Amino acid sequence: MNFCLTTAGKEYMAKVNAGEMQMHLTRAVTGSGSSSSLEILTNVVDERQQIQLDEVKAQGEYTHITCVLTNLELNREYVLRQIGLYAMDNMGVEKLIIIGQDKYGDRIPILEEKEVEYQYNIGMRVSNAAEITFDFSVNDFLRKKYFYEHLEEYEKYKNAIQNQFMALPRVKVGEEKQLDRKDTILMELLKGTNRMYRILKRDSEDQKHEYELAAVFETALTRDDLQSGDTLATLFGKVSKFFADLKENSFKEADDPFVPMTVNTYKQPSSRTKGSSYGFITAQRGLLIVFFDRFIKGMEDPAVDKTGYGIESVKKTELGADDRPCKAVCNNVICIKEGQEVERQLGVAYAVIKERR
Repeated sequence: MNFCLTTAGKEYMAKVNAGEMQMHLTRAVTGSGSSSSLEILTNVVDERQQIQLDEVKAQGEYTHITCVLTNLELNREYVLRQIGLYAMDNMGVEKLIIIGQDKYGDRIPILEEKEVEYQYNIGMRVSNAAEITFDFSVNDFLRKKYFYEHLEEYEKYKNAIQNQFMALPRVKVGEEKQLDRKDTILMELLKGTNRMYRILKRDSEDQKHEYELAAVFETALTRDDLQSGDTLATLFGKVSKFFADLKENSFKEADDPFVPMTVNTYKQPSSRTKGSSYGFITAQRGLLIVFFDRFIKGMEDPAVDKTGYGIESVKKTELGADDRPCKAVCNNVICIKEGQEVERQLGVAYAVIKERR
């Protein structure tokens, strides 16, 4: 292939040799067309692909520019008849400065047929080859010689990475029977489901370890609905808030809101459900029923709040209506009429006498 400077290229090189600017090659492209007037071309004819600007090397008074062509990204074959080199001037304008043409050309097949690589050397006179720079496109191809130079280093690096991964424990997801070898971590699923509930591990010494999943949470400040996508900590915090706000008589084990009691079904205050009301049922008329948290025989000074004091007696009541003996008489009980206002004292029980029966 014969190369020559275009008209724009001659002007360009004159400025380079005069030291007015630096030679800056930007790209090299191929074309399948041809022209009888190469010097006046501003672009290659029937452009086909961009090729690699590989190196610039000075030999004596000549400077050699090497271009490399491969078909690694070619999707259609063609006959290469032209190669053009473009450069950027000091005004930022890209121009075709060198054009090469071969009237017969070279057939460039697609990669599926065979892989090819061609090298083209362009010789030209430049006063200072060190003043020539060139750009590499982001689509530039990696030449085989560079690849093979670094292949051994790459293989060493790859083997080192593989060895590091081989040293890591294997991680599996499934049922416990899959924990079948050393250095294995198993995310265990409930049998027959895809629900994970614990982590099992067999270390390098073939010792088995078990880790239960747990949720760390704080009770939410307000009651909010559960939302899909909430974290476990948020979900349990919301649930905890609902339980915290429930009353003690909300559960099935609790007593009803109102519980009637008899002598036989009487419940001590300590065994009653908070928030429920308890009433005493009796068929005996005129009976005064008072409940205390503690009851002692005799007296004590000073009297203790919510305490019943009693003395044994075989005497009948003053009413005389009941001829059965009383087993105990309450000392700290004061009977008052309905609506009567009295100064209440600590440690004294007050009973209201109703006129109606």
